[in-house]
Amino acid sequence: MKILALSPRPVWPMHDGGTVATVRCLSGLAAAGAEVTLLSMRTEKHPLKDLSGTKQPHQYLSNYNEITVSTRISPPAMLINLLFSDKPYDLTRFRSKTFSSTLASILNDSDFDLIHCEGLVFALYLDEIRKHTGAPVILRAHNLEHKIRKMMAESESSPFRKAYLLNLSHRLLKLEREAALMFDALVPISKADSQWFSAVAPEKPLFVSMTGTDEVEYIPEPETGSLRVGFIGSMDWQPNAEGINWFIESVWPLVLEKVPGVTLHVAGRGLRHPDVILSAGKDIFCEGEPDDARTFIASNHVMISPLFTGSGIRIKIIEAMSTGRPVVATTVAVAGLIAENGRELTVADDAGSFSDALVKYLANPELRYTSGHAATELVRREYDNRTLTAQLLEFYEGLTRGS
Repeated sequence: MKILALSPRPVWPMHDGGTVATVRCLSGLAAAGAEVTLLSMRTEKHPLKDLSGTKQPHQYLSNYNEITVSTRISPPAMLINLLFSDKPYDLTRFRSKTFSSTLASILNDSDFDLIHCEGLVFALYLDEIRKHTGAPVILRAHNLEHKIRKMMAESESSPFRKAYLLNLSHRLLKLEREAALMFDALVPISKADSQWFSAVAPEKPLFVSMTGTDEVEYIPEPETGSLRVGFIGSMDWQPNAEGINWFIESVWPLVLEKVPGVTLHVAGRGLRHPDVILSAGKDIFCEGEPDDARTFIASNHVMISPLFTGSGIRIKIIEAMSTGRPVVATTVAVAGLIAENGRELTVADDAGSFSDALVKYLANPELRYTSGHAATELVRREYDNRTLTAQLLEFYEGLTRGS
């Protein structure tokens, strides 16, 4: 099967959950026997790094095309969009004449069995795609975008920002409803999100394709030094910034009272982002963007995911469980995951219960060991990437046989 994949982000470096989800899916499809061509955007959020001397990470692709697209926020353009358009500015920023012309050329030069779109932004390119191909066009939805903006609005204190986020949520809701009906099939990455799509487009072919991992191995925890708590996430994504700020302000002091000497290690892109107020101290360390997320995760005794806004699935929790690290997370953070509270991880939504759960893990090495091993077995059973993507390819082959 020949697949053209479209992505609003490059496949390298893999420094956020969206990139990881895209790479795992496309590499898995290729490993299952598909011939995958990728056309991706490279924006300011994903600057090109020097890859000299490194193994090229997209060798699994039959062909790789990357177009630079500026998505920098422009206040005048935002105002014009607000006054004269019903489309969400968050997505119209990804419109590019160069990307459109490259897309047309690729479709005209090759015959593809299926077009795989990584995200809602390609609803804005759907008419152009169909001008050049009759192949089924699939939406792989990482999140319910309108739901995320609505949750962000509910936690926003600024009246202006709240009003803007609510307006954006309404626009995204309209576009997501239209997209659910316009695409030929829907591939949400969580069962929770699939329920919304099924309600909007009950007749549409739908397949839940969770993001898995290719590496599952219990890694013994650090034996020397202080107990370490870890958090990893891109800080230019507002929910991550809000979550770690809440943890440091409301939870961390309670933990320090009961576990003196424990240290917090925060890693990810954008630690200097203005929405992030954390500052390094004697017990808080800003690690920057790690070269390898798995190595960073394994260097800690417990991982945290204190998110209150989100949709889709938290890939970093799967990564943590795959190394055998216990996780303390909020209900929002674990939404869409197959895991049992109190077994592979612990769910807590207020400062007191979150700190209690974290202290319990920190004080009990045997509990960390038991929970960590249960987590690796869960990931091995439910989140094996080869199995998940082979099932997705079977779904795609069924679509093309029926078209």
